[in-house]
Amino acid sequence: MSTTNTVPVMNDLNVGVREVFARVTRYPLEVLDPASGLEEDLGIDSVKLGEVFAVLREQYGLPEQLDLPREQLKTIAGIAQALHDYLRAAAAVKPEQVSANNAEPNGAQPTNGHSRATGNGFGGVAAVQEIFARVTRYPLEVLDPTSGLEEDLGIDSVKLGEVFAVLREQYGLPEQLDLPREQLKTIAGIAEALQEYISKSATPPEPVIGSNGNSTHSSSAAAPVAVSESSSLQSSESDLLESIQKVFAEVTRYPLEILDPGADLEEDLGIDSVKLGEVFSVLRERYQLPEELEIPRNGFRTLRDIAAGLKPYVNGSSSALSQSPQSSASAAGSAGVSTANVGDATIEPAVVMTSRVESQAAAFYAYEKPNSKPFTGKVLFVSGSGRGLGKDIATYLGELGASVVINSFHSRAKGEQTAEEIRDLGGDAIHLWGSMANPEHVDRVFDEIEAQYGHLDFFIGNASNGMLARLEDITVEHWEKAYRTNVIGLHQSALRAVKLMRLRGGGKIITLSSPAAHGYVDYFGCMGTVKAAVESLTRSMAIEFAPYNIQVNCVSPGPVYGELLNKWPDSERLIAQWESNTAYKRLCEARDVSHFIAYLLSEPVKLFTGSVLIMDGGISSQGW
Repeated sequence: MSTTNTVPVMNDLNVGVREVFARVTRYPLEVLDPASGLEEDLGIDSVKLGEVFAVLREQYGLPEQLDLPREQLKTIAGIAQALHDYLRAAAAVKPEQVSANNAEPNGAQPTNGHSRATGNGFGGVAAVQEIFARVTRYPLEVLDPTSGLEEDLGIDSVKLGEVFAVLREQYGLPEQLDLPREQLKTIAGIAEALQEYISKSATPPEPVIGSNGNSTHSSSAAAPVAVSESSSLQSSESDLLESIQKVFAEVTRYPLEILDPGADLEEDLGIDSVKLGEVFSVLRERYQLPEELEIPRNGFRTLRDIAAGLKPYVNGSSSALSQSPQSSASAAGSAGVSTANVGDATIEPAVVMTSRVESQAAAFYAYEKPNSKPFTGKVLFVSGSGRGLGKDIATYLGELGASVVINSFHSRAKGEQTAEEIRDLGGDAIHLWGSMANPEHVDRVFDEIEAQYGHLDFFIGNASNGMLARLEDITVEHWEKAYRTNVIGLHQSALRAVKLMRLRGGGKIITLSSPAAHGYVDYFGCMGTVKAAVESLTRSMAIEFAPYNIQVNCVSPGPVYGELLNKWPDSERLIAQWESNTAYKRLCEARDVSHFIAYLLSEPVKLFTGSVLIMDGGISSQGW
């Protein structure tokens, strides 16, 4: 950086940084309050912040590595101040100091990031951090080594796969690495795991005493070992799982160490039904599988489930192989489900899988009319639909033909991704960023819906915010935030939705609550109170909106498997407790809720209004 560079006046820098944020995020300038929290108030995550810094580097001639205080990166004003301080300090540096620093920053850290290289050439945390910066294009100062990769930095398994591809090339690592899975959650953890792995790899294998008394090394050919039938069976199961894992790695290009056999394919790994179809195409060819497979519907959630489902076909020991695919399909009936009895035991109903792995959309309408699109021509807005239950509702109704408006605030990137996924499947979807707790955002979102579609048929009020904690830990701010989103935001959104529905002669509104609003559930004191208010508001809206031919109902599912449930305090204990208290020993899947909402939105359903409809598998009947 030349010493002739002038430092921008602070006011000009404030304006310049704010304009860059507006350009990159496409937010109107008036929304970008310099003092607002980037993530909490504006929904600007680390991914988008990385894009902003790429533009700032180019605009102000900044180096790749900036030493900015992390606490100043939380607001636009803080970033402007940090850049001003940095530029002022840089302008005071003498030319010879600049040259020396460019050659080796701080006099100790080479530009390749290997300042802490050990004897085996590994550069430690700094090197791993630099590779993350290169692949993600995040500024180094954003990449806190102890931050959760997905939760805090928005680095998903796909991007992590790209990082590991670079790490493999840079350090000559093999395709399969035996790294502890719990260490792959932070940059510091990955660096530590790689350090340990590389150190072990550099250690000569310990000698093994053979049966002849001579010492050999573990890398040598092993002596024959007698294997029992049971250990052989376990080995074959393990081999099958490992083989399936490798197929997933080939198709998805994820590193093997990320593909946890017990991880949920969609929720944890982001592997959707389209990608799953590609995987099964390879598996069919590799194992000569029939076009139709009888595998329980819940047999596609994890790699371990899939291995268990395919084992009978691969081993040739299943009674299912004694049937032709045609007879299996015939036995399944029109719903595509079959049951079989073995002695006194009943095998779980199985889904006859065709050559195309169904996207779980063989649901309400699809069972009766496989090619039906009952919501074609209907416009649907789902608030809070970038992830979780809202995403599933939006995706499913998009599959049934609706034009879908996705909305997200804190998870902007996920909202855009959801809309893209619906479009990739042939649907119509747009993403509108905004907080339902902010009246200006609400107005802007509904103005854009009107500009894009001219009307609205369905509104699902799924946006939610609140604190899961004991009451003694709930603050005034927690209450205000919860009511502002769940109650006030819902009310204001519904009023705007009604105006657009009246242009069509009516419509339907669905709100979301929880049976826990009517009893005690651990850590739900704040949200239970708020959801009780949602139910009361639903009943009032149902009566007051009825003259406009608008039905308003509340769907109240029990705990729903997914990201939110896993983040519940003491989740492992509570999930087991709730499962045992249902009549079916399982909780709701997101798709269970989506099916029911599709029913409520369907044309024949006309007299439901003002109802709070509980679907919790019987928990509220038996007690939490």
